[in-house]
Amino acid sequence: MGRQCNFLAPVRGKRRRTKLPREGLHARLKRYEKILESYGAKLERPEYENDIDDLETTTRSDSQGVEAIQPPSQERRGVGGLDESRPLLITNEGESRYLDGTMWFTLGHESQDPQKYGLDAFMDGSDIQDSDLAASLAEQHGLLLENDVRFGDVASLHPPVNILPKFQEVYTDRVDPLLKILHLRTFWPLLTEVVREPRKVSNILEALVLSFYLITISFLEEAECISMLNTQKSILYTRYRIATRQALINAQFLSSSNLRILQAYAMFMWSARSSYRCDTLFSLSGVAIRLARKMGLHRDGSLLGLSPFETEMRRRLWWHLFSVDFRICDIMGFKPSMDLLCCDTQMPLNVPDEDLWPEMVASPPARHGITSMTFCLIRCEVIEFLRNLNSSLPGRDGWDIFVGADFTVARKESLICQIEDLLERKYLRYCDPFNSLHNLVSVMARWTICRLRLFAHNPRRYIDSSIPIPQRERDIVFTTASSLLDYASMAPDNPSLKKYRWRVHVSYLWNIVLHILIETRHRKQAPEVDRVWKLIGVVFSKYPQFFEKSTAVAYTALSKWVLEVWDNYVDNMHAASLPSPSTPEYISAMRRGLMQSRRAENVSDLRVSIDSSHTAQTVEDLRNCQSRKQDGNLNDFESFSDILSFERSLDEWLHWEQLVAEEGGFSPPDAL
Repeated sequence: MGRQCNFLAPVRGKRRRTKLPREGLHARLKRYEKILESYGAKLERPEYENDIDDLETTTRSDSQGVEAIQPPSQERRGVGGLDESRPLLITNEGESRYLDGTMWFTLGHESQDPQKYGLDAFMDGSDIQDSDLAASLAEQHGLLLENDVRFGDVASLHPPVNILPKFQEVYTDRVDPLLKILHLRTFWPLLTEVVREPRKVSNILEALVLSFYLITISFLEEAECISMLNTQKSILYTRYRIATRQALINAQFLSSSNLRILQAYAMFMWSARSSYRCDTLFSLSGVAIRLARKMGLHRDGSLLGLSPFETEMRRRLWWHLFSVDFRICDIMGFKPSMDLLCCDTQMPLNVPDEDLWPEMVASPPARHGITSMTFCLIRCEVIEFLRNLNSSLPGRDGWDIFVGADFTVARKESLICQIEDLLERKYLRYCDPFNSLHNLVSVMARWTICRLRLFAHNPRRYIDSSIPIPQRERDIVFTTASSLLDYASMAPDNPSLKKYRWRVHVSYLWNIVLHILIETRHRKQAPEVDRVWKLIGVVFSKYPQFFEKSTAVAYTALSKWVLEVWDNYVDNMHAASLPSPSTPEYISAMRRGLMQSRRAENVSDLRVSIDSSHTAQTVEDLRNCQSRKQDGNLNDFESFSDILSFERSLDEWLHWEQLVAEEGGFSPPDAL
């Protein structure tokens, strides 16, 4: 053996490195939020009952691979299909940016730099370099472009301090009940500050104040404008509309996330509705909705952890934009956008501004009866009722629910009675006939019910049916349309409504007159027929917009049908051996207008024909002539047959509604 034994101490093997716990989704989100807070961002997050941050940090073996994430299709869905996962609202110095929680949950954790995702650049173009500023302003200007007129110094347009009380009085009394998006108790101090030192305010506040001037001037009478500002109303309106537009451009409203700039834009669009075509306003309204969604207004503030005051103001603004876009879609013949339907923002409370203040810690109880918020709430109630019907009848939205054949007439009447009962129970039974605001609420609520009933009994649903239109249905349409014309004829002369500049939009009146003409065509001599002809004359005299565009298709076609039904009425009187009725002046005026239009058309065609062999502009002249015909001359409206063709062809209705949408413009706020 003889060998020496050497003991070798055992060497401890290299210890296998233990894998750190994999970070869970909520833990990563919490870490990202801390990073944002280190950059100065203020995060307001709602409290959740089931906080599982600690439970998600677990140790997993290598065999587990990538951590499991619940697929979006399995996540909880809320009102309107909205994702109920944790939303995120980033706020800082009046700015707010909404982010869906799912986007944050799916961000990789390999980068902790929020700038990678552009989260430091959501505020008012703060990241825009000087070299990009001119391009940004040009982009804002292009959206509102009407002409190249600009104000170099919009601060010079602030009225004297002694005029402010009158402006405040007019806005409070005439505008605020129709447009509840400003909180007057907090706005008046800001207004006074801007007027005293106009060159020291921000662009955002300047845009808000100028939009306030614009909307107030639109509600002034001519004598008031001259008395207060020694200028005609038309000049003042144009001046402040252009200035407000310029202020919005200066504030870079397209890239803003500030609630005040959205309020200013909403008031500008509402005030300038008569200056833009309806299809243009349709696009501008879409911009407003997208800006609102970017700020998270489509999510109720109570879900985002906001204060009761801010929650209520956001509700008011969202529902105003909602109702405006809903109404434009109605006029244009479009279904409401999914951007409107996918929201969970609750309706505003029926409370006046006195019940709200920024420091409040709890929402005030809703009042019973009529408040300064009630008029706007009636629109909200009807829209919400229609939207709730969509869940039971996908694919049909808005007023179209009552026009289509999916519901029976009995079912439609039941729904109308439900809306009527709702408005009566919550608001109408509290109306005081001696209060002007209460009168406005009452008239508009009943006008809305009549419109729904007219839609529900529309004779067009019998077009493809072998069943003749029942006389009972005709009587309902005739009576309902007559009631709507009664409301329209009474409103302009009602002293209690005059200060609201209440008016029914002519595009609605066109449809109502068309319905009543169709039903009158089926009636012979009768007292109600005599009354209808007088009522139509009164409406035409109260709404001269019927005759503002004598060569437009809708105006000319309506004149043709009025004369057609009148001549039939005279023939019926002769057939019954009754004396001929005296011809109303508006009938004679319509005959003269049609004859003048025909002569002008013939002269225009003759001139083009004569000049075609002597001028180099022949092709252009022919194109212009053709364009004029397409835009509203006689050759277009003659594509319509007699008025009874509406009972034989759905295309006639579609053609007519398209003309109304193109020429009717945007309905005012008080025409629901």
